[in-house]
Amino acid sequence: MEKLLPFVADRRIIVSEDEGDSSCVLDCESSVSGTRVVEPGSIELNGLVWLDESDRLYGMIGSKFVSRLSELGVNVEVGCIHRNMFSASVIAQARVSSFQIFRKAVEKRNGGDANVKYAWFGGSKDEIENIVQHGFGYGNIRKDGLFDHGVVLCADHSPLESVQSAIADEDGNKHILLCRVLLGKTELVNRGSKQSHPSSDSFQSGVDDLVSPKKYIVWSSHMNTHILPEFLISFKTPTRTNNKPRQDGTRLKKPISPWIPIPELLAALSKVLPPKAIKEMTQFRQRYIEHKISRCDMIRRIRRVTGDRLLLMVLKNFTEQRQCNRFG
Repeated sequence: MEKLLPFVADRRIIVSEDEGDSSCVLDCESSVSGTRVVEPGSIELNGLVWLDESDRLYGMIGSKFVSRLSELGVNVEVGCIHRNMFSASVIAQARVSSFQIFRKAVEKRNGGDANVKYAWFGGSKDEIENIVQHGFGYGNIRKDGLFDHGVVLCADHSPLESVQSAIADEDGNKHILLCRVLLGKTELVNRGSKQSHPSSDSFQSGVDDLVSPKKYIVWSSHMNTHILPEFLISFKTPTRTNNKPRQDGTRLKKPISPWIPIPELLAALSKVLPPKAIKEMTQFRQRYIEHKISRCDMIRRIRRVTGDRLLLMVLKNFTEQRQCNRFG
């Protein structure tokens, strides 16, 4: 099974993990139980549970996220998915209880229909961390002249603008939240509107289009009772330099990314690094196999030991040797 290594010096490296069959296959219920709490990858916060790639939830969320963007010609590479178990504190648990209380209230008001949807929210790493830890704040309301008085989330089928709002961190990873949103009865809110609350007691939230909404507007007074950030997706957006039509109508071929199996990577590094460093990286790999750390975390730790320059040199040598064997 091929695994994507985070971008190194604007190049993509792929590593191959030969112990893929040793992964423990867990069903949806086991992921939700919260018993399998492991070290998070890109964002290290209490209450987050790393989802294994074999997990059904990982497949459902990751494939939908990728396919929705692929339809728009945007390529993304999902690195890690975490589930928020709201177990970090009593306050976090209270947020879940509050959401359920308001859901029942909205159901009662609207004849049994709470109109709960999933929606995306992207931001910087610090912004996402603060939301997971403390909830939404006024800093999460985009003052862009469009919808200045509420938290704007993108509908499940339209994640593009939330992806564009996500800011890459120091490792090139971007982060986006998949939230459960209590919409209730919605009303149309036009761009540039100064509206800051429901226009009447009949409505609970706003949308940009009543027929096919792409944006949900949750007023600031409701942002921590009507939005529940359930999943955190960490991803990369490769530079789109491929498959664009030329003037003659032809398309550029997609570049073939270099890759190297982890065992061969370690074998090559053992020729230039001391045994202590190789032992340390071998332990990282073993912890990943045992699901004690995420793949993102394993790769980041290996890069910290080797440095990007050495890693690229080993990759280059491996790729050239493979090509010689293939055509020699």
